[in-house]
Amino acid sequence: MSEYKHLLSPIEIRGKVYKNRAIAAPTGFFSFVTSMDAPYYRMLEERAKGGFASVCSGEITVNSTDAARGFENVDIPDRNGEFFPRAKKAAEIIKSNGAISMMELSHLGSIGDVHPKNKNPWGPVSFVREDGAEVIGYTREMMNKTIQDFCDCALYAKDAGFDGVTIHGGHGWLFGQFLSPLENTRTDEYGGSLENRMRFPLEVLRAVRKAVGESFIIELRVSGSDRWPGGTDANDIAEFSTHLSGLVDILHISSGHYYRSYRTLEFSSLYTKHNCNLELAEVIRKKCPKDVKLGVIGGINSPEDAEKMISDDVVDFVIFGRQAFADPEFMNKTANGRADDINRCVRCMRCYSGSHEHKKELEYIEKYHITKEMELEKEAKKASVHKYHAFCTVNPVTWGMGFCERPDFPKVQGSRKVLIVGGGIAGLSAARYACDRGHDVTLVEKSDRLGGILYFLDNDKEKYDLRNFRDLMIRRVEERNIKVLLNTTAYEEFIRNFGADVVFLAIGSKPKMPPIPGIEKTVPAQDAYGKGKELGKKVVVLGGGLVGAETAIELAEEGCDVTIVEMAERLILEARNMAFTCVMDKIDELGIKSYVNTKCTAITDAGVEIEKEDGTVATLPADGVVCALGLESLKNEAEKLEAAAPEGTKVVLLGDCHAIDRVGDANLDGYIEANMIV
Repeated sequence: MSEYKHLLSPIEIRGKVYKNRAIAAPTGFFSFVTSMDAPYYRMLEERAKGGFASVCSGEITVNSTDAARGFENVDIPDRNGEFFPRAKKAAEIIKSNGAISMMELSHLGSIGDVHPKNKNPWGPVSFVREDGAEVIGYTREMMNKTIQDFCDCALYAKDAGFDGVTIHGGHGWLFGQFLSPLENTRTDEYGGSLENRMRFPLEVLRAVRKAVGESFIIELRVSGSDRWPGGTDANDIAEFSTHLSGLVDILHISSGHYYRSYRTLEFSSLYTKHNCNLELAEVIRKKCPKDVKLGVIGGINSPEDAEKMISDDVVDFVIFGRQAFADPEFMNKTANGRADDINRCVRCMRCYSGSHEHKKELEYIEKYHITKEMELEKEAKKASVHKYHAFCTVNPVTWGMGFCERPDFPKVQGSRKVLIVGGGIAGLSAARYACDRGHDVTLVEKSDRLGGILYFLDNDKEKYDLRNFRDLMIRRVEERNIKVLLNTTAYEEFIRNFGADVVFLAIGSKPKMPPIPGIEKTVPAQDAYGKGKELGKKVVVLGGGLVGAETAIELAEEGCDVTIVEMAERLILEARNMAFTCVMDKIDELGIKSYVNTKCTAITDAGVEIEKEDGTVATLPADGVVCALGLESLKNEAEKLEAAAPEGTKVVLLGDCHAIDRVGDANLDGYIEANMIV
């Protein structure tokens, strides 16, 4: 308790007691409960049970016309409609599990989707968007309607049993549009000076407070800075906060814009510092009234950092977004002395893909007329190699608001003898969950350490969160009654004679080494980390997929002059949106050169011989060459071991020897299959 005494300290707001200072941020859309109610309710329940002081439903727009996205069509605020009992159930689930229950309300304003009920989005001023949509500037009558919509929906939330509402005023939504000098160019009393630009948001807040009374909590999320030239900055929000006394109880400090999600830090990545909005909160804290409590969100994944922010009196609350997916038990573990067992978010962009921002991706999308539907179809096709789809890399248990199907696990009929071959993430996951089901587990690993292909993380300067996760997976196995045999190769005879009821084969993959003359001179990507000095000043990386790009970044940070050679017409074709932008921005920042539509024809002592798209050839001088041309599944070897298992033995292939994929898929494979043992 003493180690996190500030984070764990209670606070009372409007007669409601927050049992600690951790808020589970709204994620997803509350309207999802109309189509995937059970998993959505489960998400809310997990967070409330997991110890967060406050849990907020995902955002919902204040009407289904000018405020809404095209896919939203709920009957809020009609208390006789089908959504109202669903809302009541959500509030009850949160409160019955010990948390303050909040409903988030939003209005998209000028960036709203065009749909049959909203052919012309509303915004501070009239203009024609880049997509051709005509935005209508707010009139007084339109303002009155929006004010009434927020009041009606806040009262709806109150009648449904929620303790309060969180009004989304950040990320480029309506409030942010009025506050922004870039977007609000009105010449009347609602534009021009900051005092005028804040006038309409304050009118909404005053009306909502009057409507709901003094016993109802009102939270407001804002972008502490738009992080965009000409937009709102922290000093503007600090001044705005001085007008919130008596209106807003907790001011959430986020940042950025929904359609510039990575570069404005609406979402941060592994290349961004943790706690990325803290400096904004520090500026705003200096002016914010004492009765307006301050919270901050943004890449926060540790109780240590959360404790320091509060103990330093920068904020009163710490708000967790993606981290609440990674570990909804975050606060229980913190309170019970188990902080070292927290799944800490690795900011891999798996749960939220964000927006397209990098020029090269935008050019690619325009060239091939790629639609959102086409992107989703591609993702679904990629995921089809797995029966179930991973939503969170570090937490296979989460259902991702219902997007990801999970089986109903059978009851255990008795303890089974389980043999797991391979100590990578898939094997570690299977061992942990099989042991927790009461089975007798032996894990065999041919090398002298666990962790599989992730050994390279020992020397990776950026992926320290992923390294911590790998080490956590290893520690969880070591802490359990699991027999671990290192430096042991499970040949066919071993499998045949072991006497297992269930065998999990998680033997992984090996680097692809295509028949290029001189390929033996290269270093596999996983072995290149930390070897910058050995490779030399000029390094060529063969392969511009995600592995090659990230290896190039590591070597550039080690001081190498790096060039990537890629056969496709664009780097990192398997990534999109924020996952693409964050890596490409880093490549641009480090000055890493690249050749696309280019193949390597040979590696010689002089360097790398290449042939470009137009047929011209050249030699790239290289002191060292790294091979990042992909991985080859050891499926054939796994199938030989499978054939050696005695008749009646259940054998399952996990991880890369089943299908080459990401860490989260290997983790999910182990979790699912271990829980299917009867």
